[in-house]
Amino acid sequence: MNILVCLKIVSQATFTDSLTDNDDRLSGGKLGINPADAYALELALRIKDNAPETMVTVVTMAPSYAENALRDAIAAGADRAVLICDSALAGSDTLVTANILAAAINRLGGFDLVLCGRKAIDSETGHIAPQLSERLGLPMAAAVTAFGIDGDTLRICCTNDGVSAEYEGAVPAVLSVCNGTDMVRSPTVMGMRRSKKAAIERLTLADIGISAENAGLHGSPTRTAAVETMSFRKGKRCVCTDADAGAQALIELIKGGNRDE
Repeated sequence: MNILVCLKIVSQATFTDSLTDNDDRLSGGKLGINPADAYALELALRIKDNAPETMVTVVTMAPSYAENALRDAIAAGADRAVLICDSALAGSDTLVTANILAAAINRLGGFDLVLCGRKAIDSETGHIAPQLSERLGLPMAAAVTAFGIDGDTLRICCTNDGVSAEYEGAVPAVLSVCNGTDMVRSPTVMGMRRSKKAAIERLTLADIGISAENAGLHGSPTRTAAVETMSFRKGKRCVCTDADAGAQALIELIKGGNRDE
């Protein structure tokens, strides 16, 4: 079984109200693996726990300084890490990102499952998995919280709006993974030693057969115009010990009046 996990490297810093010309959300702050992607990696590693012959590959599209986050994935148990890195990639939207990931996956080849986190904490679009499914011509399951392999049969559990459902399918497939409620594993000492020596494979646009005109801001049909930090005003509320007064206060609140009371 060969499993590929798409990782997004995100900044742990608090967002500012402005973006650079290249829409660089990785500038500043500590970098780490997007939580939903980290859980997708955890699910892949659980398959490897039960079937040690499983090969787990992680891939990300990011600047060169994201290499340390890939080493974290190797320390956790991934076998192989691939960094798609090219100066022409800056500002790529989700459609271009999916096109580039699909081209890289086709070049690397031979994967039974492609896993993605459902959404990223710095954008929450949820676009990558369905777009990858379309580009790769593979079926997709969304809101996946667990899965297992029995021969050629893929068994998955999907949870949405508090309702869980179980499905069966076949590989190859794309899975969009939700954040799990259980913990992801921590790197082991042996894993950290291995990650320091591991070679991070690098791919450029030329390696995957995509021109610079079809990448970055120039090739993206959409662009993030601004990112704003939400501010919430702390309101005041009254405590009503009388039922009639409480009911009237609630009516006024619903109508939009007395918002600061």
